[in-house]
Order: sequence, then C-alpha cells, then structure tokens
Amino acid sequence: MSIALSLALLAGSVALLMGVIAAVRYAGERFGWHAEVSRKTIHVAIGLYAMALPLMFDAAWPVVALLLIALALMGWLRLPQVRTSGLGKAIHAVERRSLGDIWLALAIGFVFLQSGGEYIYYALPLAIITLSDTAAALTGSAYGRSRFAVEDGVKSWEGVVAFFMVSVIVAMTMLLLLTDAPRVNVVVLALAIAAFGAIVEAVSWRGLDNLFVPICLQFFIKGYLFAAPVELALIGLQFGVAVIAVALIARRLALSVHASRAFVIAIFLFLGAGGPYGAAVPMLAMGAHLLARRRPCASPHSDLDFIATLCGAALIWYFVGETIGASALNFYNLGMAGMALGLLLVATHGRIVAGVALAALAVAGYVGLLGLAPGHALQSVHLPLAAGVSLLLVTALVLTRTAWFDRWRAPRLGVAANLVPFAAYFATLGMQ
Repeated sequence: MSIALSLALLAGSVALLMGVIAAVRYAGERFGWHAEVSRKTIHVAIGLYAMALPLMFDAAWPVVALLLIALALMGWLRLPQVRTSGLGKAIHAVERRSLGDIWLALAIGFVFLQSGGEYIYYALPLAIITLSDTAAALTGSAYGRSRFAVEDGVKSWEGVVAFFMVSVIVAMTMLLLLTDAPRVNVVVLALAIAAFGAIVEAVSWRGLDNLFVPICLQFFIKGYLFAAPVELALIGLQFGVAVIAVALIARRLALSVHASRAFVIAIFLFLGAGGPYGAAVPMLAMGAHLLARRRPCASPHSDLDFIATLCGAALIWYFVGETIGASALNFYNLGMAGMALGLLLVATHGRIVAGVALAALAVAGYVGLLGLAPGHALQSVHLPLAAGVSLLLVTALVLTRTAWFDRWRAPRLGVAANLVPFAAYFATLGMQ
C-alpha cells in the first residue's frame, strides 16, 4: 500500500471517529438515550472498527499513528469545557473516575503490535472487550441486583454472567472460523477464555478492564490455543484453587476480596508471560508489599495501586523487549527487585542498618538469579554493576525520603526502581 493511500485512510479514520461521536451525541439527545447507552455505543463502534485495522493497513506505522491521534483526541475530550458539552458529553456524561477510553486505545495498540500478524490473537481479545464488556455494562445497569464492591464502586453478578455468556459465543465462533484447532479444543478453550475474561473484568477498576481484559486474553490465547483439553482443565482447576485459597487467607492479610482476586490474576499473568523466572521476583515484591503495609499509606486503595503498578511495569518491559527483539527479562527482574527492596525498606521504617543489609542481599540475590536466566534473555557483563547502582539508588531514596512514600507508594517506587534498569537495557543494546 502506498504512503498516500495510507495517509488517506488515516485521515478518513479520524474523520469517521469524530463523526461517530457526533452522531451518537445527536441520537442520544434526540431519542433520550441513557448516558451509559451512548457511551457503550461509541465503545462498540471503536472496537469493531479497530478489528478491521489489520485488514486495512499492511504496515504498523499507520495504526500506531491513528492510535496516537485517538489518544490526543480522547485527552481533548476530557478538557472541562469539552467534557460536559459538545462531543465530550457523549463519552463522559456518566460521571466516574475512569480512563477507560485511554486504556482501550493503549490495549488496541499493544495487542496489535504483539499479535505477530496472527489475526486471531488480535481480533478475539478485542471482540470480547467490545461485545462482552458492553453486554455486561448494559445488563448490570438495567437488571443488576446482586452487587459486589470494586474499589470505590460496585459491579453486578448479572453483568458478570452476561460477560461470560457473550464471550463463549464470540470465542467459539471466532475460533471455529479463524483457526484449525480441534473441535473439542474449541469448546473447552471458549469456556476457559470466557471464564478467565469474566474474572479479569470483574476485578478490574477505574476502566482498567479495557486494558487488562484484551492483554490478559491475548497472553492466554497465545499460550493455550493448541493445548490439550486436559491441560486447559488443569489450569482452570489451579486457578480456581488459587482464588479460593487466597480468599480464605485474605482476612488474615487484611486484604479485601477484590484485592485478593487481583493478586491471583496478576500471579497467573506473570507466570503466563514470563514463566517461573519471570514470576519469582514480582511474587517477592507482592510479599514485600504485604509487609510494607505495617507503615500506613495514605492512598485510599494502596493494594490495587500496587497491583496496577506491578502489572503496568511488567507490560511496559514486555512490550519493549518484544518490539525491539532483545528480551528484557533480566532488566525487568532488576526493576521488580528494586520495587521489592524499596517496600522492604518501607517495612523497616527506613532503618539505615537494615537498608544497607537489604541492599547488599538484594545485589547478591540478583547476581545469583542471573545464573538461572533463560538463554534468550539479553545478557551483559555490566548487569551486576547496574544492579548495584539501581538497588543502592532505591535504598538511598527510601532511607532519605521515607515519608515521601506514604502516599502513592507503589507508583513512586515503580518509577525509582526502573530508571536505572531502563537506562542499562538501552545502553546494553548500543553495545551489541
């Protein structure tokens, strides 16, 4: 496809997006639509159009450009003077602390770039977040009676059931049409995809289902598309046992049921994306977070903030490594180790002796972990040095500014712990 044609399609796509938002706003005011109906109509339109992007463009750059323009447009629609009037009213008439539109655009970009040209890996996750999420929202708002708490809001079990049922139909149809997977696998896999997606959607908050559901489902489909039904059943059993086990000990850990489920899903996400080597250090960080809660954090939902930060950092590392082509697993583990160290230092209330001892132990532990690294992970003779600098930086920051981490603890530690690993990763690439 020529550059001129790509640019023309790109301009047409932006015009179409603006036109759809304007049409939905007009129809909503003309026919008295509920604000949720208007919002979800736009959600469906964007999702269905996004599913056609790999069929329209034969290169990645027009899709990336379109998504960047869409992100800029979504930001503009959030401006106060636009939000409550004009085009913004069609999306933001439902008052909520959510960045769902932003998360959806980022999820589309992630699954597109990580699909490897396999349409099923791209289209199926988007179809489910587009259709099943809409069914769940509309069913819950109209018929939801059995409700459960999520962060500072509520969802309904009726909506979860609607998500599951629509997902089974969508997954089974697309697997039959777009893959040559055995028919028995299609049935079992469709049920597994629907169940996993429904659970991820149920525990997501602030619109993060638009990000987590497509990405988690893409990992799941990539890993188990051709898995034997017995293997899928075993994974489902393990997941169910993990959810029940964590729920039973959640009260002892002072975790909400919502947070406990989020922890389980995060663990399965780390195992699915990075295997045992990629999951060990994040799980250590989870334990450190539980210890660090002995020092109160002013953030209202510190457990969920921690899970969001941990998963967000992991997804950024995964995206960078997969896009560049040099596995970032070792540097990702260094960033996770920095978060774990920082949380342990917070748990000790910033004691200097404990900080020095923990930093030395963390450096030694990371150097030992490098010996277990998979063969595809990017290696460098400077990694031990980078580990020392990074972990000592985190130590110094927490010891000198302990009170700074009493609010937005996880995001601030996430930034501090990953600064040196990112610099070291790109420096290592430059030496290859």
